Amino acid sequence: MEASRRDFINVAIGGLGVVGAVGVLYPIVKTLAPSAASTTEAKAEIDITKIPELGMRVTSWKGKPLFVLRLPKDLQEDKYNVKKDSVNSAGKLNYELLKGQEAFALVGVCTHLGCIPLWKPEGSEDVKAPYLHCPCHGGLYTPWGDNIGGPPPRPLFVPPQKREGDKLIVGEPGFVEQLV
Repeated sequence: MEASRRDFINVAIGGLGVVGAVGVLYPIVKTLAPSAASTTEAKAEIDITKIPELGMRVTSWKGKPLFVLRLPKDLQEDKYNVKKDSVNSAGKLNYELLKGQEAFALVGVCTHLGCIPLWKPEGSEDVKAPYLHCPCHGGLYTPWGDNIGGPPPRPLFVPPQKREGDKLIVGEPGFVEQLV
């Protein structure tokens, strides 16, 4: 049997339809897939021996700034006037999750409008101990990320993290099980 012009046209239109469908579906599937930032940076390993006491290292985790702080063991929350009604998603203060840890990580994004706070290890006239200060609207946080002043509605986010020797591994459950 010989192919007619009509058969050729039907195959050609069908092929164009398939190409068009792939052209429409590809961007939809690409949009729904997880971003490269969230998959490639799902875990961060930080050597805490390279961070001095009262020091902070800034890195990234899932496309967001990550603050890794190393605090002296004698630094206590009672030096701060923490807003007791400002709790994380676990219903606790961040200090309760992080106390006893000499090094830990916080997501470095202000919970008010998404600015990046600054680390003030020497304190200031108003706050006589180390703290994080968001310069955009005056948000103040303890080194553990709890609110001590300004408009932020909740503490800084604490990612899941664990310690393995001298390494802090962010993105894996440990002393913090999930993002709070």
